[in-house]
Amino acid sequence: MDSAEKRALTSIGKEPRFRDVLKKLTIGDKIVDGDKAYILAVAMVLIRRYQEDRRYTSYADLAYYIILKYSLQHKDYAPLFDFAVNFGFYPIAKDLLRNGLYEGNPITACLGDIQLDRFRNAEEATLTLEQHLESSNFLSEKARETCYLAPTSFGKSSLIVDQIRQLGNHPCKIVVIVPTKSLLIQTLQMIREAGLRRKLMVHDEMFDGEESFIAIFTQERALRLLTKHDTYFDLIFVDEAHNLLKGDSRSILLSRVIKKNRTINPDHRVIYLSPLVHDANNLRLTTDQNISSHVIKFNVKEPEIFELRLNKEVYQYNRFLNLPYKIAEDIELGNYLISASGDKNFMYNYRPVKVEQLARELCDIVPVIETTEAIDQLARILSSEVHPDFYAIDHLKHGVVYLHGKLPDLVKEYLEFKYKNLPELKYVVANSVILEGMNLPIDRLFIFNTRSLQGKELMNLIGRVNRLNTIFGHGENRLSRLLPKVHFINNEEHYRVRSKMENKIKLLRSRVFEDLVKNPTLAAFDIEALSIPASSKEKYVEKVASIQENEEFLASATDTKENQIRAYLIQSGIIEFYTDPSTVIERFVRVSPMLANNPPLSWTSASMMEKIEYIFLRNIGDISDDEVSRLSYPETRSYYENHILIAQKRALNENIHAQVHYFNDRVKHGDSKMYFGLSYGEEPLETDAYPKSSKRAYVDLSNKSDQELVNLAVVKLKMEDDFVGFKLNKLIVMLFDYNLISVAEYNRYIYGTTDEQKIQLTKYGLSVSMIARLEADGQLGNLQFDDFNNLRATPAFEDYLLTVNDFYRFEIKRYIG
Repeated sequence: MDSAEKRALTSIGKEPRFRDVLKKLTIGDKIVDGDKAYILAVAMVLIRRYQEDRRYTSYADLAYYIILKYSLQHKDYAPLFDFAVNFGFYPIAKDLLRNGLYEGNPITACLGDIQLDRFRNAEEATLTLEQHLESSNFLSEKARETCYLAPTSFGKSSLIVDQIRQLGNHPCKIVVIVPTKSLLIQTLQMIREAGLRRKLMVHDEMFDGEESFIAIFTQERALRLLTKHDTYFDLIFVDEAHNLLKGDSRSILLSRVIKKNRTINPDHRVIYLSPLVHDANNLRLTTDQNISSHVIKFNVKEPEIFELRLNKEVYQYNRFLNLPYKIAEDIELGNYLISASGDKNFMYNYRPVKVEQLARELCDIVPVIETTEAIDQLARILSSEVHPDFYAIDHLKHGVVYLHGKLPDLVKEYLEFKYKNLPELKYVVANSVILEGMNLPIDRLFIFNTRSLQGKELMNLIGRVNRLNTIFGHGENRLSRLLPKVHFINNEEHYRVRSKMENKIKLLRSRVFEDLVKNPTLAAFDIEALSIPASSKEKYVEKVASIQENEEFLASATDTKENQIRAYLIQSGIIEFYTDPSTVIERFVRVSPMLANNPPLSWTSASMMEKIEYIFLRNIGDISDDEVSRLSYPETRSYYENHILIAQKRALNENIHAQVHYFNDRVKHGDSKMYFGLSYGEEPLETDAYPKSSKRAYVDLSNKSDQELVNLAVVKLKMEDDFVGFKLNKLIVMLFDYNLISVAEYNRYIYGTTDEQKIQLTKYGLSVSMIARLEADGQLGNLQFDDFNNLRATPAFEDYLLTVNDFYRFEIKRYIG
């Protein structure tokens, strides 16, 4: 919504009758017959104004809102049907006809029903006219670079399959780049089920010189494939492409993948998919790129916004007029949450530790649910597979689950699966982990913290409520879900003192938000356009300059040994561990030839962590990464040796018990301060290396109860897996790439085994502990890869699955096609 539209709508809102009738319509008050005709006439005027100048999309949005609210409140669906047919909102028209809600001319209805069938896709879903036209144009697009921008749940992912199908049997090296492991698994399942008859890869080391494949990779694996092999991609899909705009290290890696592939294969095609990018040109790496856009401008959902204030008053907002209407007062938080809840409720919070706290508080508010066998079974499984003291078990009694990125992936995904499929589970408390790769059934949203939520992030969050596939085609009238209910909950415990979310709510007046380009490698990057606090601007400018210098360095010649190693450090991301990498580069140049060709016994007999400490840490004062710097301590190195070589082979519950034992052992020996990072840390720890540290990154284990220790162990295991996967493994891989460790060492630390079959299964995504259990149960021989790298099971394995519990069955079936 531009300033002219805002001024116009504000002016219209000052007209007394319109203001009064729209308020009644917004809050659900009864409207008399004369006002019904009046407000519908206003909607018609707004539509005509939009038709005269189609830049004024907010006029069409307001007209649709008026008609939708009127039709649902008064059960008079003729205006909604007429609008839906004429404006191309065909899923609404189809549902009105299917459910017998349109009482107009039966011949018109019959002919309309037949015509609407033309707009069904391969999944039998009816598309809007805009969706149909843009997706058709997108699929026939011949441009080298294309962007498809559509609201959440508008079928962007299915277009990946449609694009690949159009290639037929033509050889093509395809990669779908996804930001998270959860989305990788989800995308793998989607492509596997589509039966595209191409070799699938989910790990760069699965590549064996193929000329045709579909790779589902994170940007790290995509870059590694291009760096280590003489190959390239013909077609790149960048899912969640708005991540390119960010300024973090993974965004830099993503832009580096595209740039490197473009250099190797100038004729490549790149397809960007996103619900959040405003201008596709902001995704360009260079100004000579031309990215064509296919944009879905209109959303058939229009959120209803409520705010519970600290003074216990409740307001409902009309975003078009930017007006709040008081609808209740003296409302306690608990009563509000219960009365406003639907069948599936998403409670949003920010930090993982606060997600857990809110889940506990919610259980004190909502009543105990009626016990069912499904809930009892889930409680038993979590007790046996995780731990009897896992917080989530008690929450089940109240129909509550919680999700965040510090839960072990398998536990998180299993709880998602259960929330999705068990109606008894009414509440999910989560943070931003829910924004990518999770399609959960949600019909109410409660926001307890708006930190880091700007306009785009709010719209993306709200878009998770009432996904289109939960509204249309269910044989019943669910059109009220087109008005998803969103509740902003002011509070001082989870947000801030004198909490006031009104300003965040006002951001929602517009659906259109300019892109904030923070990635210094993009052509549109402008440091002056960013709001950088004066106190940190100098440091930020230095960081930006360093990133840009590194990218320029990669594009230049790397003929000397020093330059080659520096390039490797940049490509791998290891350079981010140092404020100045000169010392580690010099050491690598000096010692790597001897260690590779004639290693002394002191090297070959050293543990992996000792080798890492010697090469990357010893006597180096320029280490900027707190997690990596901990490896300077012998006890930390011993801990990670054990974690990699032993812990990853054990089942999750065994690791939790072992971790709790380790916690208690530290407390007993007077070493109770444990590193947990900023997401869970409660206090700083001053050390010789950091004598004045103020970062709350440590937890004092001696102050924790047995149950608290168990749940800290759960998240600590995930933190360690992330540290190993995203940081420690980079160092191990570099040692291997420079022949400083053997193949056997590499496989043992990276894959947990030297057995080739097990390595292949690990590359496909199966955990080391799962493979160990399958081997113990005599089932490895019942698994095999087909010609397209799908993991297939024999009938005997299917019988075996019937004998294991639901948690283990879920873990296995994520990967078996």
